[in-house]
Amino acid sequence: MELGIITDSASDLSPAAAGELGVGLVPLYVQVGSARYKDWRELDPDGLYGQIRQGAHPSTEPPAVEDFIEVYERYLRHYDRLLSIHLSGETSLTVERARKAADKVAPGRIRIFDSRTVSGGLSALVYRAAECAAMGWEEEAIVAELRRIQREDAIFFSVASLEHLVRGGRLPRIGQAIGDLLGLRPILTVQEGKIRTVRAVRESTVAQNLVKQALEPLKGRRVRVTVAHADAPAEMLEEIKELTNKAGVLLDKGRVIRMGSIVTAHTGLGTLGVHAYPVA
Repeated sequence: MELGIITDSASDLSPAAAGELGVGLVPLYVQVGSARYKDWRELDPDGLYGQIRQGAHPSTEPPAVEDFIEVYERYLRHYDRLLSIHLSGETSLTVERARKAADKVAPGRIRIFDSRTVSGGLSALVYRAAECAAMGWEEEAIVAELRRIQREDAIFFSVASLEHLVRGGRLPRIGQAIGDLLGLRPILTVQEGKIRTVRAVRESTVAQNLVKQALEPLKGRRVRVTVAHADAPAEMLEEIKELTNKAGVLLDKGRVIRMGSIVTAHTGLGTLGVHAYPVA
């Protein structure tokens, strides 16, 4: 039985990248002023970054049930079954709406998988699922592999300003005041689908801390690494690359992706994240 893979735009897979993988992409929505856009399709990262620089305060919405229905019906014309992998249900109604759509279209042929992560972490799961499906793995084996990655992966990120997290209710305002006063940047992670604060560090040590947190537990192992950023400085990205090469891991694959509207709307420009998982 052929298995198709579906995800949403919070994976930060561009439509071109999704097309190359053969993955169906359901866009979330971003609201900027009075304009409402489909993430990545009608508003790409450059467009959003420019609007934020001009003072915009974007907000986001999950896809409508009808958006999922359209993609599911289209892909079921070509695949026997679908594995639909989505943004953490702890932070969005996306998974819930995917389930409602699956129940309406073909509940016996569509499996919904809550990634419990976002951006680079979500895209890593989607890439692996698509890779395994292309190799002819059975659905249960693919799901088992995704669950293994969830148990063993690491994702850490830092934001340039705490303003967006405070506005979105993800950090108390006192945290912003202290961070701004001390000139610190938080190191955050995603645990059980929720954003957690790890520590606060000087900006000059952000790259070092991200790589250490993500890769130190994986020393000596073959790993895949995804670096995701929202217009982070080029020198910081280069530092991440250099530190990864010195981290004592065997790099199986590495990718650098740009964050789209969904993550950037909640974290702001300059956000930088590292996701890593060991190859079995």
